[in-house]
Amino acid sequence: MTGWVVLTDLDGTLLDHDSYDWRPAEPALQALQLHRIPIIAVTSKTAAELVSLRTDIPYLAPLMACENGAVVIDDRPDSPGREILGEATSTLIGWFEQACLETGAEGIGFHQASDQQVADWTGLSLASASLARAREASLPVYFPKDWSARAAFIGAVEARGGQVLEGGRFLHLAGKADKGTALRWMSRRLRTSQTIALGDGGNDDAMLAVATIAIRIPTVGARRPESLTAIRRASLPGPAGWNEAVLSLLEQDLIDGSRGEQDE
Repeated sequence: MTGWVVLTDLDGTLLDHDSYDWRPAEPALQALQLHRIPIIAVTSKTAAELVSLRTDIPYLAPLMACENGAVVIDDRPDSPGREILGEATSTLIGWFEQACLETGAEGIGFHQASDQQVADWTGLSLASASLARAREASLPVYFPKDWSARAAFIGAVEARGGQVLEGGRFLHLAGKADKGTALRWMSRRLRTSQTIALGDGGNDDAMLAVATIAIRIPTVGARRPESLTAIRRASLPGPAGWNEAVLSLLEQDLIDGSRGEQDE
C-alpha cells in the first residue's frame, strides 16, 4: 500500500508550453522524491515520446499513462508491461473521416499530417514529431483557430461512441478511456486512494475530477472558464506553477509520503 501519489499532465503543466523545459519544477520534484511520493506522467504524448522523456526527467515513476489515458504502462520489475484501455487509432480515424464528411469540418488528423507539419504546430524536432505521430489509441486533430463546424463535428464523433478532448494545441479523438480512467487504473495498481492531479487543459478534467487534490495549472496568455468545483489553482503557468503548488502542499503538511515508494 502506497501513501500519496502525484499524477501529472506534461505539456503546459510540468513542461513549459513552448520550450518544454521542466527544470523550474525541480525543487518540488526533489521534495516529492525525498518524501517517497511517486510522480506519474499522465499525458497526451505517445509511449515512444515518454521513453526519451523518462531519461530526461529522472523523477518520473516507471508507471505512466499515454495518449490521454488510453494506454497505460507499468515498467516496474515483475509487473505487466502495457494495457490498452481505449479504442484503437484505426477506429478513431474512421470516426474522424465520417464526422468530417457529415459536417464539412476541415481538420487534419495526425495520420494525415507530415512530420514537418507536426513540428511546425508544436515546435518539436522532426524526430520528436515522428514519435508524436506513433499513435495506438488516440488521434490528435489540428483545426484552424476559427471554424464554424466545431460543435457539429464533436456531436458526430460522440454519436459514434467517442469523445473529443481539448488539449493545449489540438482536439484529441478518444474512445471511452480518458485521464480519469488512467487515474483509477493507477490507484488500483498502487492500492491507494490518495491522489494529487495537476493539469492545464480540458483533456485533464476527467483526471482532476476524481483526484483527492486537484490543481489547475493556468494556460499561458489565457484563462479558460473553470468547469470543476473543489479545485486549487496555481498562480503561475507551466513548471513554475507546478513547483509552487506542490511545494505549498508539502509546506502545509497536507500530504504525507512516508508510506510511498518511488519504485513501487
